[in-house]
Formats: sequence, structure tokens, C-alpha cells
Amino acid sequence: MVGEIALLIKGLDTAFNLVQASIKKKKEVQQMGAEISGFFHQKEAIEEKIVEVRKHGRAAYIGSPQWQKIQRNAIRIQKDRNFRYQMRTKQQRIAAQKKNDLSLAYKILAGLFVLAIGIAGLIFILIT
Repeated sequence: MVGEIALLIKGLDTAFNLVQASIKKKKEVQQMGAEISGFFHQKEAIEEKIVEVRKHGRAAYIGSPQWQKIQRNAIRIQKDRNFRYQMRTKQQRIAAQKKNDLSLAYKILAGLFVLAIGIAGLIFILIT
């Protein structure tokens, strides 16, 4: 009797977990559907603007606030690219300098080791 009740509770728990998982999946699917419909709505708006620009020519938009916004965004994007490029090259120079410093330190240590052996050999020769 107790075992049957335990199995029944286990079955109910599993069913409850499945229902919760399906509710979460439904919410995710609904959110994804909203994002997809928003994407297609924006795509249609962009396509309409492209048709409008082609119809009236680009000169009609050069002085408009939309054109200025496009220019500002293009300038901002280019500044961001330049900054990232400068930071990357700076990091590469720092890494190369560290590598050069490390190789110089190894060369100095090797030179000191050879010098110590040379001095020890000279002292040995002078003593004998």
C-alpha cells in the first residue's frame, strides 16, 4: 500500500515537471515568434525605405535627420573599429616586448653562467 502511494506520488511529480517544462517551452516559442515577426516587420520597413530612396534618389535624403543619423552611426562604428584595432596592436606590441625582455633575461643569465664557469676555471688554473 505504501509502495503504491509512493509510485503514485512519483508519477504525479513527473507529470507536474512535464507540464512545467511544456509551459516554459510554450513561452519560449511565443517569445521567439514575437522576435521573428518583429524582424520581418523591420525588414519590410527597410525594404520600403530602399524602394523610396531608389525612387527619389539619394540626394533627397542627404540633408535629412535620417541621413545624419546614418552618418553618426557610421562614424561611431568606424571609431569603435579603430579603437579595437589600436588596442589589439598595442597588446601585440606589449606581448612582443615581454617576449624580447624574457629572451634578453635568458641571454644575460646564460652569459653570467659562462662568466662564472670562466672565473672558476681561471681560479683553478691560478691555484694549481
